[in-house]
Amino acid sequence: MRTLYLNQAALSAKATTVIRDADNDSRYLLVGKWGLRADVLSVYTIDGALEAEVKQETLGLLPKFRLLYHRQIVGHVSKTLGVIREVLFVRGLNWVIMGNISSGHFSITHGRDSIASIDRVSQSGGGTIALTVDQPDHEALVICLASILDRWGKKSQGSALPVRPTWAPGTLPSGGITPIVDRTKAQRDGLKE
Repeated sequence: MRTLYLNQAALSAKATTVIRDADNDSRYLLVGKWGLRADVLSVYTIDGALEAEVKQETLGLLPKFRLLYHRQIVGHVSKTLGVIREVLFVRGLNWVIMGNISSGHFSITHGRDSIASIDRVSQSGGGTIALTVDQPDHEALVICLASILDRWGKKSQGSALPVRPTWAPGTLPSGGITPIVDRTKAQRDGLKE
């Protein structure tokens, strides 16, 4: 198993991100952008060979992404609505991603076999994501999945809809307090309205 490190600040800046190993040697480059349909993030080896890509297929609350490895479609990943928000499925590869978006810890499995773990590590100069991957063939795909999870994590930390002040029960728009009459208490005490 090899551990790779991804700079979280460079990932969110839409810049080229260098993925390094434990010896601080450059191993991969992550290039691309998010946000529009058909946008692509590509993972290249440091020699310039294309390893993997993640293409955004749909927009909205439940975006879908297509995973490509050596220019071949190998899987699809998307957010799902439901009770279990901490479990994602990579269709095609039959990988299961389990974890917590707010803590940044994920594990990727195939059946009972561990494929990778993704952990947010605190370091100076912005956060770093540590990727521990079982074999070199999976590294580029795990980098793609880590970038998707990091984006979803940032989206979930912010509010999905802008919050604007509105009238709330018990207050007047002018700031005064509205009288609230508890009818059950008034009837119990024998008072009339």
